[in-house]
Amino acid sequence: MLLITQWYPSRLLKLSLDPRTEQVTGLAQFPLGDDTDLPHGLAASTRYPGRIWATLEGAHHLLLLDPAPHSLKAAPRVLRDIPIPDGGKGPHYVGEYGDLLWVSLKGSNQVLAIDHRHPERHWFFDARSQPIFVGRHPASGEFYASQDKASSLLRIPFPSGRTRQIAIPPERGATPVGVIAGLGALWVALLGTERGGTGTFGRIDEHGRITWYRLSSPMARSAGLLHIAFDPPASGRRPGLWLLGSSIISDRVLDLIVRVELDRSHRHIVSEEAVALPTQLSKAHRLLVTRRSVFATEMHTSALAQLAVPQGHR
Repeated sequence: MLLITQWYPSRLLKLSLDPRTEQVTGLAQFPLGDDTDLPHGLAASTRYPGRIWATLEGAHHLLLLDPAPHSLKAAPRVLRDIPIPDGGKGPHYVGEYGDLLWVSLKGSNQVLAIDHRHPERHWFFDARSQPIFVGRHPASGEFYASQDKASSLLRIPFPSGRTRQIAIPPERGATPVGVIAGLGALWVALLGTERGGTGTFGRIDEHGRITWYRLSSPMARSAGLLHIAFDPPASGRRPGLWLLGSSIISDRVLDLIVRVELDRSHRHIVSEEAVALPTQLSKAHRLLVTRRSVFATEMHTSALAQLAVPQGHR
């Protein structure tokens, strides 16, 4: 089953998949708070298996949900409702790391770390405009937040709290968005500007140094890259990553999915393969990789695109 948030009116969408083919076999939608609560981020919980964390960007709350995956028609249940502490506004992304939830707060330009067992224990970190994603580096344990409008990354060596800014070099591109852990590092995608993208993404090492990569295929070299995803553990594919190109801020770029493979040192791209999404100017928004498919949401058209990946595809 896939879960998708609908920003307005506030809904949680449930899509059932055929377990063999992963084709969508049904869709149901359910209200999630008031219409203006604006749900956005979703994250699977490991502390509460089978449960999902969600952000309500308009209501300034975090929810722990039982999505009732046993039945398409069963309504999700709210198990916990955690208000954002005073001063914080606009929770966008949420990720669970042990007992802490890390949340980007677009409305107040902050990053929040909050203990989901004892919400009175929390920490605010001031950010620049606007924090979007938060990710933990798998080697250093430090947290990084992308700040799209400031074109900068916020580095948070929790729990010391001595944050610092890492500017995106203008010659590489602008507007960092997706920050995702995978292949032993933390990765960041650059969306670009209204003039277009540069097809650029980066690998952050444990010291905060960034190795930059630029796509070179005709379809992807000017892509505005919004999101990154990695193969599930048992996919059988060579180590690599998937990139989502989006027209969300520029109508000069393609909405597309790109598969990239790197050499063993992760210094060079050895192959890239791009496919355009069915609907262009659809403002592609999020990417999910499963064993047989890659799913992408087309935000402007309220559609879900599915790219079938044949078994044995390397």
